[in-house]
Amino acid sequence: MKQTRFVVALLSMVIGSANLLHAQKPTPKSGPVVSVPDLSKLSIGKMLEQMPTTIEGNGEAPSPIQIVVQFLQLRPDQVQEFGQLLQARQAAVGPLLEQVQQRVKRLEELLNSGGSPPEVGVLVIQIHMLQQKVAQVQQDFLSKFVNLLDPEQQQRLEAVRIAAQLQPILPAFQQLYLF
Repeated sequence: MKQTRFVVALLSMVIGSANLLHAQKPTPKSGPVVSVPDLSKLSIGKMLEQMPTTIEGNGEAPSPIQIVVQFLQLRPDQVQEFGQLLQARQAAVGPLLEQVQQRVKRLEELLNSGGSPPEVGVLVIQIHMLQQKVAQVQQDFLSKFVNLLDPEQQQRLEAVRIAAQLQPILPAFQQLYLF
């Protein structure tokens, strides 16, 4: 039961993160070619067995950060840097998202009141530019996060990414009792 709750929490976290990234995909940059990791060496069952299902004695489920730290088996120095990366991302993205929200609200007001097309167009362009900035901040964060990881941790992260991509098709396999 606890493992099921943990897996659901992990998948929820991954899906939530994927939705943010899926909304805005930056243009691909030419960079180093990343080889596909050999995921056959990973045993998800063994990883889940090694992870405690709760962190504190109060019976609460672990936080998303705790789950990521434990699943990827981050070292203390990596945990500290991961926390700094998260804080820096939030500091950069927070104001941008507020600006997007303000402009979307203004756009709705203009559309409902029959606002001028040029003003609507300017707002749409501004919203798009802000969304692009958010996507760039997220891409920079992910790049720094991946560079923080050792090769084994990168394989674990890749396993989570693959799981996130497969998540939409799982219900079909469950309904047919294929696993």
